[in-house]
Amino acid sequence: MYEGIRSPVIHTPKTLSEFNAIALRYTQAQLWAGGTYLMSQKNYYPSEIKDGIIDLGGIDELKKITRNDRFVEIGSMVTASQLLYAGKLVLPDILQQTLQTLASQIVRHQITIGGSLCIPDVRLALSTTLAILDATAEIKHYQNGKVSSHWIQISKLYDKDGNLLLNAEKALMTRIRIGLDFGDFQRFFTVEDPIRNTDECVIFAFQAKRTQNTLSKAQFCINFPSKAFHMSKDLESKLTGQTLPIHPEKVNSISYELVAELTKQHSNITDLQLERGRRIFESTLHALNAQELQS
Repeated sequence: MYEGIRSPVIHTPKTLSEFNAIALRYTQAQLWAGGTYLMSQKNYYPSEIKDGIIDLGGIDELKKITRNDRFVEIGSMVTASQLLYAGKLVLPDILQQTLQTLASQIVRHQITIGGSLCIPDVRLALSTTLAILDATAEIKHYQNGKVSSHWIQISKLYDKDGNLLLNAEKALMTRIRIGLDFGDFQRFFTVEDPIRNTDECVIFAFQAKRTQNTLSKAQFCINFPSKAFHMSKDLESKLTGQTLPIHPEKVNSISYELVAELTKQHSNITDLQLERGRRIFESTLHALNAQELQS
């Protein structure tokens, strides 16, 4: 069927040092982590790959999970299943819930943390939740024959449309760092499948801290996988400092402010997605009120 098509060269580094040398020499090589997203695309193979494929599966340095008193560090080649198993005592509930939504249990054995975050043009659930947890990523850039390393907030890895922002000949995410200071109220929602029903999907993550009966900090991210990756400092500021419970009229008002913001900044979101996003946001604030009244 594929007569005349040459299989790409597969590079298999065992250490980051070996990867560095390969990445600097083969600047157009395709990085291969778990492969779950690449293999779900219509024409994933055969394709023209000038410099071959770099398989990250043999780099043990990218498969570690460590913790100290301030944060958890997760290697980019840790799978969703491994993180779920290892993170029951150290990760916030919202991150565990997010990981459980990533496809089936079998596929979660293949999905890697770095691979999920580095899809070029689609944002999935993990990036949504890590953004509100103020997680950061170590990114190594391979450009002009040199290697440089930087820590970047997950929320700043993407533009407002959700496209990946890594301006280099080649870049590698090596690890994720998550602080251990979580909010005491967290909610995560995903509506529709982000791969099969991308144009109808809405992903939402929210966390808040409460001091007595006041909302001392609120953070949220609403994600329309192929259209918008939205965080609002203005609305977060309006929520922060609110006395709990928030009056229902105020909840309704803020939810429509979110719709107005989304409509202004992202023209391609459908009316269905806008209404789903508004209702999820509104129901989250009502749940926050209910929890406050019960405490």
